Amino acid sequence: MESRLLFDKNVYSIEALKKASYRNIANYSVVIKKEGAQLECLFSFPAKTSDEKVLEYLDDFKKEVLDQDLREIIKRETEGVRNLILSHAFSKTGLTGDE
Repeated sequence: MESRLLFDKNVYSIEALKKASYRNIANYSVVIKKEGAQLECLFSFPAKTSDEKVLEYLDDFKKEVLDQDLREIIKRETEGVRNLILSHAFSKTGLTGDE
């Protein structure tokens, strides 16, 4: 059984789609294609997968894409703070070569 979902590439990144796909690799496979302003996800499910289960998986996938996209935003927004914390931590180890 196959299904398809479209995502606006101006809203979601291909990285978020890849991460969401990987999180559920045991249940289905996903092929991601660029189609103009859309990112197309083509899902392949094992033959024994019920229609109800397919709908559940697709809904879970949309939630996971949103989660991964928000993680990317948080990562970008906190990059400066993370780098500052890492710089401070490594400055006390002698690994930075400032000694």
